[in-house]
Amino acid sequence: MMSSNKRISVSIQPLNYADIPACARITSSAFSVDPHTIVKNLGREPYDMYDISSTNFLETLHKKTYVYVKAVDDETGEIVGHAGWAFRGVDQALIPWSGPADAKPVGEGRKQGQDQVKNGEAKDVDKKEGEEGKEGDSIDRLHALEDADMQYWISNVVPSDTPCMFVVDLIVSPSFQSRGVGGALLRHGNAVADTLGLSIWVHSSHQAYEAYKKFGFETVRELNIDLDEYAPRRPHAGEEVMGEKGCGKWGRYIIRYMERKPGNSSS
Repeated sequence: MMSSNKRISVSIQPLNYADIPACARITSSAFSVDPHTIVKNLGREPYDMYDISSTNFLETLHKKTYVYVKAVDDETGEIVGHAGWAFRGVDQALIPWSGPADAKPVGEGRKQGQDQVKNGEAKDVDKKEGEEGKEGDSIDRLHALEDADMQYWISNVVPSDTPCMFVVDLIVSPSFQSRGVGGALLRHGNAVADTLGLSIWVHSSHQAYEAYKKFGFETVRELNIDLDEYAPRRPHAGEEVMGEKGCGKWGRYIIRYMERKPGNSSS
C-alpha cells in the first residue's frame, strides 16, 4: 500500500491487552529504520523492539500510574499509533486511568526489556547474571552511556519534589506518519497535563524532536552520540544512516531530554 500525506481522522481510545501485538508491530516497524536502533541491535544481545514493546506493555498496562492509549483510524478501525504516559507524585484519584478493559493473557511475562522511564526512575532489566568482570563489547558501552545519562536526567534535572508526567511511549505507524496521528496523541497527553497542571518530560529520539518542539516541548539536555564510535561494523548498502546513504558512516545521533510546562502549546 502506498503511503499518503492526506490527514486522517482518528479516535483516541484506551489500550487493551488484545491491542499489544498490533502496537508492538507498529513499534518494531517504526524503529526498524532508526540508525540508532539498528546499531544497538549489532551487539551480543538482541534488541528486538517487538519483544521490548510487548514486555513493557505487559509490565505496566495494569498499573494505575500509567495511561496508555491507541489512535484508531475512524474510517477503517485500524490502530495507527499509540502512546503512554507515566505519572509521578500525582494523586491516583486524579489520573485518568481507564483500562485495560480485558484480562491479562495467562502466562505472559517478561521476555526482553529495555531501560525506560518508569514513574520517574530509569529501570534496567535483563542484565545477565555472571557478566560482572567481563569486558563488555562496544554496544554494551553504548547502553551504559545512555543508561548513565538517563539516570543523571532523572536524578539531577527533573525536580524530584514536583508532580509530573513522563512520555514513555509515542509511536505512529510508518504508513500513517505526517497525517495528523502523532499530533492527536500529543494533544491528548498535553490536555491531561494542562488539566492537572503538570509538566511533561520526554526522552526524545533524534527523529521525534521536531514534533515534540512543535507541541510545546523545550530541550533541557542533550546526549550527542557518534554511532560510529560504538558500531562494530560500517553500515551495509541500503541500511539507514543519519547522513547520506553510501557514505560509509552511521553518523551522529542526538537524544534530547525535553520538558513541556503546563499550557505551553505551539500547536
